[in-house]
Amino acid sequence: MNNVTTTDLQDWTRHWQAAGQSWRYAPEIDPARQSYLLARLAIEPDIAQGSYPFANITLQRADIEWLLAYHQAEHSRLDLRGADLRNADLHNLPLSGVLLGLAWSDWLPANDKQREMARVHLEEANLSEALLEHAACNGAYLQGANLKQALLNAIELGGAILEQAQLQQSQLRQANLIGAHMNGASLADADLTQAYLVGAHLRQADISHAILDGADLSYVHMEHADLSHVQAIETNFGGAYMHCSDLHRTTLTASDMGGVSLVGANLSGAHLECVSLSGRYVAHLEGADLKRTHLEGANLQGVHCEAADLRGAHLELANLQGTYFAGANLCEAHLEGALMHMTHFGPATLDEDDLARLLPWLSDFPQDLPPAILRNTLLEL
Repeated sequence: MNNVTTTDLQDWTRHWQAAGQSWRYAPEIDPARQSYLLARLAIEPDIAQGSYPFANITLQRADIEWLLAYHQAEHSRLDLRGADLRNADLHNLPLSGVLLGLAWSDWLPANDKQREMARVHLEEANLSEALLEHAACNGAYLQGANLKQALLNAIELGGAILEQAQLQQSQLRQANLIGAHMNGASLADADLTQAYLVGAHLRQADISHAILDGADLSYVHMEHADLSHVQAIETNFGGAYMHCSDLHRTTLTASDMGGVSLVGANLSGAHLECVSLSGRYVAHLEGADLKRTHLEGANLQGVHCEAADLRGAHLELANLQGTYFAGANLCEAHLEGALMHMTHFGPATLDEDDLARLLPWLSDFPQDLPPAILRNTLLEL
């Protein structure tokens, strides 16, 4: 119990600081509300029936503060599955390990109805600087939520809806974002080291200056996304859709980019040394901007670079066997020591299917391509 009778937030803030709960500032909920929440806590969770203590219950910050304090005293895990926390102010709260959706081990075998009943509603909620490490948020509704500078390491956000969410400078190391919907979200300056984003949707997202070292972005959708100045060393981009994305000045050294589609993308000045753009499926870089890009030692075998701008690019010791360069500009490019068996520098005519694949991204892409421009291109060691 407490002795504070005022509703002044400053008085309550001082009270909670003195009590060792500096993350609290809301006035404590009244005894009737406490009894109500305790009665809800007695409900036994049932995934099959979608029964949870706070399913379809609207909760405010004061409720969450009291529940967190109660669960800390009981050393138990707070279950907020199915709760309504739309527009709630939850900034700076210690929510690590909280259940805000099915755990991944329960999410995978659950059917669509069971998943839906467990989804928490956090649309437009303020979770800035919150601690959510190891929290289970699979499928959570987080459209437009503020997660700036939040600590989200090892969080589970598989299938979560994060469109237009703000995650600038957040910590997402080893986070599970498999299949997450993040179109238009901002992850600028975020740390996604070794995160899992397989099949995630990040169209038009801002990921500039983020760290993606060792992350798995295979089959991710990043069309028109901003990845400028990203650091992604030894990252898996296999099969990613990155049409017209901005990757200028990125560092992608030793990453796997087999089968990635970079049609019309901007990779000017990027570092792709020792990157693999080939493999079971080859990458597509038609019409891409690769001016002054570093591709030393990269594997571009069979890759499609038609009409790409490679002026001043560095392709020393690269594998260019069977690479397609029709219509490309390789003026002053460096190809010293590159493997060029069966490399295609001559003119070409695209078939109708290939042209149809390119036109949605490059509306003026020609069907008939001239020979590659090799003026002042350096070919000898």
